[in-house]
Amino acid sequence: MLTNAFTSLLKYFSRYSWLAWFWTILILIACTWPGKDIPSAPVVGFDKFVHSSLFVGWATLWLLVYPRKSTTVLLLGMAYGLGLEFYQQLLPFDRTFDWWDAVADAAGVLIGYGFKTLVLDRYLQRLY
Repeated sequence: MLTNAFTSLLKYFSRYSWLAWFWTILILIACTWPGKDIPSAPVVGFDKFVHSSLFVGWATLWLLVYPRKSTTVLLLGMAYGLGLEFYQQLLPFDRTFDWWDAVADAAGVLIGYGFKTLVLDRYLQRLY
């Protein structure tokens, strides 16, 4: 029962790109939010964990929609993360460019690729 629901959910995500677009916009909103309004990190490095987690989700969702365009999705994800850092530098409030955030975004894209190919694809292969 749970397997059928999970498989149906993955098929839905792969058929419709609205959730991937929604996630992309949510990342943009999160990166635009004024830094003074964001709670301080509970531990050192938590910010990098958040960045990479957001991009794990981003890569996974886009790779479900475009499974045969993995190189394009990977490059676009890394460019999006880097572009957001440049964008934050231009904002008139307390957001700044941070190379380590861009690295965390790129790492998240790569982890998302690994998750999609090594976990989800193998899981779906075992079902069929």
